[in-house]
Amino acid sequence: MTKLLRANFFRLRRSWPLLLCMIGAFALSSVSMLGIARSSSETYALDNAILQFFPFLPILHAAFISLFLGVEYQDGTLRNKLIAGHGRAAVYFSSLIAAMAGCMAILLAWLLSAAVGAACFGWFRTPLPGLLLSAAVILLLTAAIAAILTLLAMLTPNRAAAAVVSILLIFGLIVAGSMLYNALSEPEMFSGAIVTANGFTVGDPEPNPNYISGTLRAVYQFLVSALPTGQAILLANEELTQPVLSLCCSAGIVILTSLTGAAIFRKKDLK
Repeated sequence: MTKLLRANFFRLRRSWPLLLCMIGAFALSSVSMLGIARSSSETYALDNAILQFFPFLPILHAAFISLFLGVEYQDGTLRNKLIAGHGRAAVYFSSLIAAMAGCMAILLAWLLSAAVGAACFGWFRTPLPGLLLSAAVILLLTAAIAAILTLLAMLTPNRAAAAVVSILLIFGLIVAGSMLYNALSEPEMFSGAIVTANGFTVGDPEPNPNYISGTLRAVYQFLVSALPTGQAILLANEELTQPVLSLCCSAGIVILTSLTGAAIFRKKDLK
């Protein structure tokens, strides 16, 4: 497996999809923070300003992994690795490690945009323990996304199809996370204030029919904390209240998707 990792990391250093995604992560995050600094009337700190683009970072992960791993099908590299005597599990996990490393490089490029944000908002205000906890959640949710995308890329022989499916899946997960978050953000009661020709009339508070309560609310809270994209949205809104649950779910996703992907890849017919 060592030789496979060396070969994958050699390709990683020369990967133009990785380079473009790193540049995109830095540039788009920087533009996002500059836009916030110029147009927002709210008081932002670097802590939440840099996180505003973070929920969209998985789109770049999807583009990178589908193109980086997809070329191995296109060039016949996967089949050649097996012919050379490497086991299928070793091939799969070496590809997974390389994909995760690439995603971490994209994550690092995004983090470097903090230098741009610091010029607008000053430095981080969150205490060090809080920053370290957020960093752990970010690292593990990125690993979970990389594991999901690696499974798709390694089981889809057509590179273009893998790219389309991966990006659509990430968009779907972002939408799902947003819908869950928005549903949970509904207030339990309306204020009862009514705007009339004479100004505001204050009435009795009224129940919000869209408010989610009981068991369904608990299910929604679990799902938004478990989904990697849901975690990203919670981080961007400074509402990640169950970091341990999020860490455990991300670790579970990594383990489950990796073992499932390796098991399916072991039986896959590589033509």
